Amino acid sequence: MQGSTLRANATIVPRSGQNLAELLEPIATELPRVEAALAGQVSGFDPGMGEYMQYILGGTGKRLRPSLALLAGGATGGVTGEHVTLAVIVELIHIATLVHDDILDEAELRHRIQTSNSRWGNEISVLLGDCLFAHALRLAASYPTTEVCRRVSEATNTVCSGEIVQTQRRFDLDLTLDQYLSIINMKTGALFAVSCELGAVLNGADPSVVKSMDEFGTNLGIAYQIYDDCVDIFGQERQAGKSLGTDMKKGKLTLPFLLLLQHVSSPARQELGAMILRNDQHEQQQLLRLVLGNGVVGESLATIDKYISRAQANLATLPSNVYVRALTGLTDYLSVQSRSLLGEAVEA
Repeated sequence: MQGSTLRANATIVPRSGQNLAELLEPIATELPRVEAALAGQVSGFDPGMGEYMQYILGGTGKRLRPSLALLAGGATGGVTGEHVTLAVIVELIHIATLVHDDILDEAELRHRIQTSNSRWGNEISVLLGDCLFAHALRLAASYPTTEVCRRVSEATNTVCSGEIVQTQRRFDLDLTLDQYLSIINMKTGALFAVSCELGAVLNGADPSVVKSMDEFGTNLGIAYQIYDDCVDIFGQERQAGKSLGTDMKKGKLTLPFLLLLQHVSSPARQELGAMILRNDQHEQQQLLRLVLGNGVVGESLATIDKYISRAQANLATLPSNVYVRALTGLTDYLSVQSRSLLGEAVEA
């Protein structure tokens, strides 16, 4: 549905008046260290893989998970070299999942450049993703405590399991909202959560603080994934920098369409389900109009807001400092981004 005139504005500012770069100012020194460390990982692979890894690791992603790891460290005692390594680990895992996602979705663009599968084919891309997973776990095993490697391994397992469950439930019109939320919690919430949790663990934070950071990451991750799913429906590729409309092409039923299925009568639900399954290009605009005309946009935004509010409540248990305020700013930023995207959807 990328042919619509809707867009996600990446430069929108939150209520605090700050843009994303300003929000991340507390870790402005550490983020370049993360970038340098990511680039340095290329040398850790066989020389024959250098070109591939340099291409994949040289992307210009948002680095949300590394930022969360660093901010969580700052929020719970301070940012150290161990947090920089953690930031690299979670980004490597994230990139690996994107490589595999793009294969499954047959996506051609990611961060405004060709995906690895589009450039080199599925076989090489699958193995590249596997190598990134393995390399991340090797880095996690370098910590003096086994807790980091254990939790990173568990989170990686959860993310991959979420992808499997989502693949199993493609084109499944009986998918419930609770099942959808469980899937995105596994796919996205788990890695957000472990980034925040281990940021606190590395500082020896109190278990209650570790729990708050873990739950904050979970709630923020769920809210972010719902927003990202909405971008796939309402966004434009030029602004998003990646292939859109892939969820419906591959039968992934995300929140707006699940809500729409709940709003219609049983006979209409069957016809609507048939339209979704056919995924006919000529019917896509009709589906979009149905999504816009049944209160689905407002409900989607309310669901995002619910998880953002939960994330903010998690932060309220922590003593305020510049890093905690930055994490709160990220929740505001996501809220405004969501309103921009979905508000424009209603007005278009």
